[in-house]
Amino acid sequence: MHGFLTVLAFFFLLASPVTAQPTPVSASWELATLPGSGLVAVLWLTPGQGFKAYANDPGQTGLPTRAEAVLTPSGKSLTVLYPPGKTAQDLYEKDKTVKIYDSPTPLFIPVPHDAPPGFGVQAKVNLLACTDSSCWPMSLETDFSSKEVPNPAPADRQPWWSMFAGLVKEAPATSSLGVAAKAIEAAPGWTFAPRSLQPHLEVNGLLKALPLAFLAGFLLNLMPCVLPVACLKLSGLLAVCREGDPTCDRFALIRQHNIFFSLGVLAYFCVLAVLLGLAEMAWGELFQQPGLILGAAVVLFALGLSLFGVFHLPVIDLKLTPRPGHSPRSQALATGFLATLLATPCSGPFLGGVLAWTLMQPVAVVMTVFVGIGMGMASPYLLLAVRPELTKFVPRPGPWMSHLEKLAGFLIMGTCLYFLVILPAALLPASLVALLVTAFACHAWGSWTNLSQGAFTRWTIRSVAAAAAVAACVWALSVPAAESAAWEPFDKATFHQMLGKEDLLVDFTADWCPTCKALEKTVLRPPAVARLQKRYGFKAIRVDLTRESPEAMALLRSLGSASIPLAAVFPKGADSQRPVVLRDLFTSGQLEEALEMAFGQVK
Repeated sequence: MHGFLTVLAFFFLLASPVTAQPTPVSASWELATLPGSGLVAVLWLTPGQGFKAYANDPGQTGLPTRAEAVLTPSGKSLTVLYPPGKTAQDLYEKDKTVKIYDSPTPLFIPVPHDAPPGFGVQAKVNLLACTDSSCWPMSLETDFSSKEVPNPAPADRQPWWSMFAGLVKEAPATSSLGVAAKAIEAAPGWTFAPRSLQPHLEVNGLLKALPLAFLAGFLLNLMPCVLPVACLKLSGLLAVCREGDPTCDRFALIRQHNIFFSLGVLAYFCVLAVLLGLAEMAWGELFQQPGLILGAAVVLFALGLSLFGVFHLPVIDLKLTPRPGHSPRSQALATGFLATLLATPCSGPFLGGVLAWTLMQPVAVVMTVFVGIGMGMASPYLLLAVRPELTKFVPRPGPWMSHLEKLAGFLIMGTCLYFLVILPAALLPASLVALLVTAFACHAWGSWTNLSQGAFTRWTIRSVAAAAAVAACVWALSVPAAESAAWEPFDKATFHQMLGKEDLLVDFTADWCPTCKALEKTVLRPPAVARLQKRYGFKAIRVDLTRESPEAMALLRSLGSASIPLAAVFPKGADSQRPVVLRDLFTSGQLEEALEMAFGQVK
């Protein structure tokens, strides 16, 4: 019955006086160059006011839009790629859904590589045009010549590029699509022009980056795991000088310690700059590796045990009394390096805006900014090196130092716990076993060895203990990690299909990013996002950078950033290439302001 009604309606429509109706759909052409080589012709179908047409895949009913294209003058048939239509209710059968074109719609026609100069394209499009009350079939015949477009625009910079790339990847492999497929592979990625909600706060040059880097570095000294370590080391240094040789040059010792402590700080940032710059890695991307996370947790756990008196670390000495045979310079250098390492997980709120721009620059610029951060963090210690008499403002040694030592141990254990939290959930039980083995190894190191033993015996016991801890970590990492739950997860192909056709809110996050987690617990709570979705009608996508993902990193860099957190709001239509971005910490009000800026009127 349904087929009979469709045929009857079709013949009725054929008999209708089409000439009495205004032109419901118009055609226009566009020509663009593909990355690498090749061309693509775009036939735009633009429905008139109040008109729509069924899509190439019309859904449950309706007549599909179909086009035939040939290359002139050769007459060679060309492949036509059709975008998916918008889901709607059928005009005649309300219980059925159909796909329609109700806005300017591009049909993509890849041009063969052997097309001669001055070629042309002829196309014939058959479609069923409808209003809210009636439909009738149409046949459009149109053509164009490449001579009309002497300088075609780059295809990968057009609003429809993502749609075209997705259609080429989904289409069956044919010789006519070979050039287009290679062009998609050669494309550099997304090319957006992001708009900042607060452009005056954006970092866009060294003159703005360096002062902010210095300030951010200075503020790192206030991190809860850094301040106790620095105070403990400095106060312990004063205690050693007071208890030692009366001829001890107190100022010289303070100057030496602070210089080498500062060198340790700068060394850390220089090493980090080289790693991130040469590898083109984002801030925190190192923590995408479970092995590095577990290794850092084990080292911090062992350091905490040393502060509780379980054993003594041979290089990093935070204890109050000097150890024979240990170089004060090397210990100060290692302590500065350690203090900076402890500050890294909590540095996001201070460094995010600076690093978003910096890590997109050449290695020399990255190194310059990171040295600025290091100078900011080292500035209090360099000041004490130049003016050691300022140590009179440092609290005098006393019993409080023992309590501070234990406090530093607890804070370091807290940092260790943070690293455990960002591990994949499936690795957590095995990681706890690895920490237990590490605790036993530290006990063996401290209690089963002493200076009265021979060097061979002492270091054999210590080597076996260290090997046991390493073996436990290797075993823990062999446990397969489970995927973490998220919003609608990011998928490159799906994102290509939705870009320009849907309003999107894209959130970049990672388990190793504490600022991201703070946003998820406040601004991006599920009830709050659901309320905004109901009001604005967008799709929420979460890009998880906890594990390495080249495609996700490419999307992040295309938005002009190499650090997270970052939220991007993509409106549908041509403005999809100009998303509104929110970097680092932002409020619920700023998020809603960004949504309004991108989407305009609420739905």
